[in-house]
Formats: sequence, C-alpha cells, structure tokens
Amino acid sequence: APAMGGGLRRRYSKASWAKGVQQTRVGRARCPGWKSKRRGERTVGRTTLAHEPRETGAKGDEANNTQKKHKETATLLVNCPDEKGVVAACAMMLYGQGCNIIETDQHSQPDSGLFFQRVHFDYSDCYLGTGDAATRGIEVAAESIADRFGMKTWRINYSKNKKKVGILVSKYDHCLYDILLKWKSGEFDCDIPLIISNHDTLRHVADQFEIPFFHVPITTGPNDSPEEKRIAKLRQEEAIEELLEKHAIDVIVLARYMQVLSSDFCDRHSQHTINIHHSFLPAFEGGNPYRRAYQRGVKVIGATAHYVTPELDAGPIIDQDVTRISHRDSVEDMMKKGRNLERMVLTRALSWHLDERILIFGNKTVVFGD
Repeated sequence: APAMGGGLRRRYSKASWAKGVQQTRVGRARCPGWKSKRRGERTVGRTTLAHEPRETGAKGDEANNTQKKHKETATLLVNCPDEKGVVAACAMMLYGQGCNIIETDQHSQPDSGLFFQRVHFDYSDCYLGTGDAATRGIEVAAESIADRFGMKTWRINYSKNKKKVGILVSKYDHCLYDILLKWKSGEFDCDIPLIISNHDTLRHVADQFEIPFFHVPITTGPNDSPEEKRIAKLRQEEAIEELLEKHAIDVIVLARYMQVLSSDFCDRHSQHTINIHHSFLPAFEGGNPYRRAYQRGVKVIGATAHYVTPELDAGPIIDQDVTRISHRDSVEDMMKKGRNLERMVLTRALSWHLDERILIFGNKTVVFGD
C-alpha cells in the first residue's frame, strides 16, 4: 500500500527482518570506512579523525582564548582628491593581499574637493605572513594606489608597533594623573618612557607610576637680558630634544606645560605634539583665560586640544568641550570646572591620535569617531 510521502510501505516477516539486520551489521563490519564514532572523533570519508585534546582549567582556557583572539591589525589613513573608485581600489588592494577589513569610515569635503578615509584591517591571514615581508607587500600595494589617485597623504600604522609617548608638564598635575591612570589601566595602548618638566614638583607622580622623570629647568638669573633668557630657553629645548630622540618618542603631550615653545621646535613636531589650552579657542588665547572670562561675564567656559604650530594656540583643533557658568561661579569655581574639561578633552585627543583616527589638512582636522 502506498505510504505517506509518496513512498511504498514494505512488509517484512520476522525472519527477513532479522536477516537484513544481520547483513547490515556484516556490511558495517566489513566496510573499512565505517567505525563507531567515540567522543572526540569525527568521520571524514573513510577516515576517522580524533579531535586534538583541549586543555582544561584556567591555563587551558587562557591558551585557547589567546589562539582565538590574537589578530595582527593595522590602520590605513588616506587623503586624496575626491573621485570615483578610491574606496573600491583600497578594498581590492587589501583583499588582494589577503587582508580582512574590520572597520572603514570616509568623508568627502565638497568645498576643497578632498576625500578622507580610515580603514582598520586584519592582516593575520596575509599571503606573505605577518612579518616584514607582509608589511612591505601591503605598503608596496598601497603605494601603487597612492600614485594612481594622487594621494596627498597616506600612511599605515601597525598595532604591534606601539607608539612611544613623551609627556611635558610643569606644576599642574590633573592632566598628568588622568593620562597615567588611563595608561596604567590599559585604555591607552602605548609606552610612556619618560616625563619631562621644567620644575621638580611632580617627580613623585612619575615615581608612583615607575616612569623616569627628567627635570630640565631654564637656568636664568634675575639680571639676565632678554637675549640671555632667549638663549637659556633654547638650551633647555635642546636638552629636551636630546631626551626625545634618545627615547625615540613618537607623540609629545603638553599636559599643562606652561612654556611657549620655539618656532623651530613646533615646526619639527607640529603633527605629533598635542597641547591642551584652558579655554574654548579662539577666544581668550594666551595666559589667565579664566580671569579674563570671569571679567567678561561669559556663560560657558571650555577647553581645546590642538596640535602645536609656531603661532601660539592656533594649531589644528582636535577636540573641544564646554560647561555652563553662572553669575554665582567665582574664578576658583571656573578653574575647578575647567580642569575637569581639560582632563577629558586632552585624553580624548590623545586616544584618537593613538588609534590613528585623525587626518590633518591645512589648519583643520578630520576626526573619525570611535
């Protein structure tokens, strides 16, 4: 009789059923590709494979998680004329090297005709491996794209190459503490090999975090002429420069370093030196901004993180923030609120710089959000 589903129902006697079972068992026994699978085994074709034993316990979990999570990543930043095909060319270039794009972001600037892109990618499965041959292969491929599209700026930063951050500070410690705490907790993926100051006041902070502290004062006398003071300041900058070169510093942070840097120093380090200014620029440049804001009767105060340039407090702005002020706030209240802003704005700017999220063009920046 027809069975459900369109098949035929077959009737077996007990003898024929037992015989069929016996034949099936014999067939299985004679078939070299069939085995009863034990726990931890799987059958592929005629071969039974045993799974590799998995380590158990805390050490085993840590080792297995490390194998799964470890990735070799890098970030490509691009600035070029805005035209068709840039995004596709960058994606195909990375795909051709065996890379996998993790995150991408781009921006077109209509008034300037420029295009900006950030591509974060994984090159763990690069065809040339993950060593120098792989990075060189990726860079050669990127150079060909740069030539094709006339890229004004492009660079690749590899996450395995930690940036070295040098901190310059004077007497205020709030920005310094915030940076060091975030670094110690692992929020900043960088090395901090030194702290430099024109005063010895904050040496104890560096000692707490076991970071070498260098006191580099400006040695002048009360009767020195302006020219003698200028020369003394240049000598101090030369000493700072020697320390930066000795420790191969990639990023300089002016964490309330209360000295005006020379034009030569700013020119050399303009695109990797971050300053925090205690006002919402361009208002109240220079010194004593809170007192001048108080005298002006402002209703908001702010802080600005920017890259340094020879022109004082006029470099490309990275980040800004504000807080409200009322007629009840004294100068001291404004300074307290302002210091909270300074900490937040400076650490955000440093985080974005370390994560390769900033592109400078002219006196502006494009900051790709996190």
